[in-house]
Amino acid sequence: MEKSWRLWTIAQKWLLNLASWSWGLCRISLLALILTFHLYGGFMLLALILASVAGIFYKFQDVLLYFPDQPSSSRLYVPVPTGIPHENIFVKTKDGVRLNLILLRYTGDNPAFSPTVIYFHGNAGNIGHRIPNALLMLVNLKVNVILVDYRGYGKSEGEANEDGLYLDSEAVLDYVMTRPDIDKTKIILFGRSLGGAVAVHLASENPHRISAIIVENTFLSIPHMASTLFSFFPMKYLPLWCYKNKFLSYKKIAQCRMPSLFISGLSDQLIPPVMMKQLYELSPSRTKRFAIFSDGTHNDTWQCQGYFTAIEQFIKELIQNHSHEDTTIAVSNVTII
Repeated sequence: MEKSWRLWTIAQKWLLNLASWSWGLCRISLLALILTFHLYGGFMLLALILASVAGIFYKFQDVLLYFPDQPSSSRLYVPVPTGIPHENIFVKTKDGVRLNLILLRYTGDNPAFSPTVIYFHGNAGNIGHRIPNALLMLVNLKVNVILVDYRGYGKSEGEANEDGLYLDSEAVLDYVMTRPDIDKTKIILFGRSLGGAVAVHLASENPHRISAIIVENTFLSIPHMASTLFSFFPMKYLPLWCYKNKFLSYKKIAQCRMPSLFISGLSDQLIPPVMMKQLYELSPSRTKRFAIFSDGTHNDTWQCQGYFTAIEQFIKELIQNHSHEDTTIAVSNVTII
């Protein structure tokens, strides 16, 4: 029985490699296939052309989602804070990719007991571009902040893809857990836009290691976003396997029972704010908050008045109720600012 299973596994891998090679050959030969079809026709040639176009679309999805080269110097220059205690760190993922992190240290009262925020950024730029936002977090919230550059971003190696970003987030969390100078009972995940999907995944896989999660202007999933951005095409009818990157946050949020804060900028022109409301409603957390900023745009909600006050209030509740999860909190679940 075991021998048959091994043979089937080998055959399956061989068939997948053959299919991938054939698909790649079709993409390379697309022009020749179109010319041949124009001259001679034929159902088989048409099928090969359609397979080629599908292959190109599948591969092209990464180009539509990840923008590590915007702005143009993002892969060459990563700004670092000056005059602020920080560490420039490199860690390796389970698949051997070297990642760059920046740790901003809180040095005020009782720094050993300060919460630590792991910051997952959006789909463009690098961690240096988020330093101003992170410094305000450090000052206003009295927390350590660890900024993460995904594979293919900034000084990190590799190329971005969904599974890779999940491995990156796991590597960062594993690293944080090895630090003797960080309070491991106060680990908070923060994710904006694409980073929100990464944070939701990491929290869903590590519920006992994460104290809380904060997501801002993120989406339900990539298929949901595709249906929104390309409404002229019936994207909602495409099966999931057509998507190279899925980021199914609307499913994974069901595993995130830790305290959760959902931040929504109602002036977000990229991701519909209704998706943030839906994620909030899908969350099973008994301590969840929904902070709304009417003037908040996709990337600049953090500049709205009251932004850090909302997060500070959430973290204070988290710390006060750290050992009393069942305590009733007399604060509205919906915070309108």
